[in-house]
Amino acid sequence: MIVIGLFTALLAAFSWAASAAFYKTGAKDVSALTSNLIRILLPLLILSIVTLILNIYPFIAFLTFWEILFILGSSLFAFVIGDALYFVTIQNIGVSRGVPVTSIYPFFILLLQILFLSQPIHLLMIPAVIITIVGVAILGRQLNPDSNNQVTLTRRQLLIGLIAGILTALSWSISTLLLDTVLETTNLFLIAVIRLSFALAILSPVVLGQQIVWKKDSLTQRQLLFLSIGGVFALVIGYIAFALSLQLVDITSATVLSSLTPLFALIIGWRTLKERVTWMTVVGVMACVIGIIFIAIAVSLV
Repeated sequence: MIVIGLFTALLAAFSWAASAAFYKTGAKDVSALTSNLIRILLPLLILSIVTLILNIYPFIAFLTFWEILFILGSSLFAFVIGDALYFVTIQNIGVSRGVPVTSIYPFFILLLQILFLSQPIHLLMIPAVIITIVGVAILGRQLNPDSNNQVTLTRRQLLIGLIAGILTALSWSISTLLLDTVLETTNLFLIAVIRLSFALAILSPVVLGQQIVWKKDSLTQRQLLFLSIGGVFALVIGYIAFALSLQLVDITSATVLSSLTPLFALIIGWRTLKERVTWMTVVGVMACVIGIIFIAIAVSLV
């Protein structure tokens, strides 16, 4: 069972990286809000069917007011705010660089826990934080050509992508802390359906109003397909795989292996999307990964 748990953690890491590649291709010339809305639809349908088959819906009656509030809050910061910023990130600085920057959300979880939840401090946290910051700084200073060496990232693209990526990580960290309060008492599939449904309810009128006022988004069938596939990889396969890994192995092992997402993203961005990857990019990604792993280990030691 331990081997299966380790495999599912790696599967989650790969699925999250693969989803970013589908998102970048599908979201070309499409607004972040529209892209975010489209990719939610198929995963919500799949998870709703699973929840219905497993007869999980009746358990919604046992949720308290605060549990519902925390679930909705986690949805707002993860799927509405965080993921919209995530699309802005990969649209501006690509997958190989954008995914590592957004993957530093454990750094913000640790920071928020220290500031507001009296998280004990371990000496390993100090180098972990330094290494993570250095990794982001390296990725932020690299101005190398993008896909096929044809498009050069401008300073404006780099700045927007970097800021959006950091804000994505911050938003995801808040979502994770809110979600952590209900994970032990609430079914994971029920949580997923409620969170995605709430995100759909928030995004739909916003995107509709955007289309009426600006009429800016016209998606091809290929874009719809890629956004939907990306959503399935991230919100169904990645979500279920990580949840299984948490049940089969200890949380530190699951977190460390799932933190390898930036490495998968680096390879996918280089090989599939033809993003140019320099040695400095590799160093920046490795620093982010090592920093995240050190944070996970340090938290487990206190």
